Order: sequence, then structure tokens, then C-alpha cells
Amino acid sequence: MIIGVGTDICENYRIQKIVNKYQHRLLTHIFTDEELAYCLKKKDPIPHLSARFALKEAFIKALSLKKRVYLSFNQVGLKGNEGKKDLIIKGKLFQLYQQTGAKKTFFSISHSKNNSIAYVILEK
Repeated sequence: MIIGVGTDICENYRIQKIVNKYQHRLLTHIFTDEELAYCLKKKDPIPHLSARFALKEAFIKALSLKKRVYLSFNQVGLKGNEGKKDLIIKGKLFQLYQQTGAKKTFFSISHSKNNSIAYVILEK
């Protein structure tokens, strides 16, 4: 049974603006160390960072939170390089995830030159 669905699309130029303005300082608050290591070694890291940002947004939307909660984006991220990746959830987000009763999580990310998109499905 599906208990949560989230999707997000991110315009890559928005992530480029963050990188230009804040450099590495803000990136560590948004992305995990593994995500940064993977993305920043790419010729153009922006679409890869943008897709991961969209995934974080989609995951939070899939949780269907009823009240405002302070969340840190780097509490959810992708682990793995080329090919199959795993979703890593920790901290407060992991507690909220457990409260949903989800047993499986499905996700997909994709990017083009201008946009990145992500879907997350939580299943009980």
C-alpha cells in the first residue's frame, strides 16, 4: 500500500546561483559528504547537485508532514556512484520516516541541461 508520494522539479540555475554565492559553505548544509564528493568531481556538477536537491524535496513531500518541523536537507541523500544508488536517511528525518510505518522506499532522479526532477514513493 502506498502511503506517500513526493515529486519535485528544480531549475538547475537556482543551484548554480547558490554555488556562485555561497561556495562550499552552504553546500555542506544541503548535501551529504558523499553526495558532494560524487557531484563535484563531475565536469558539470550542477545538474547532479540539482537532481539530489529535488530528491530531498520530494522525500520531504512524500512524508506528508502535518506540522512545521525544522529539517536539515543533509539528513537525506544518495549513497553510491554510477548505477544503483541507495537512499540514506538519518537524524530527525529518519524518526519522521519511521513514524510513517513505511517499509519500502522507491525513488528516481533525472536531469537535463536546464532542469532536474525526482520522485519518491513510500510503501507500507
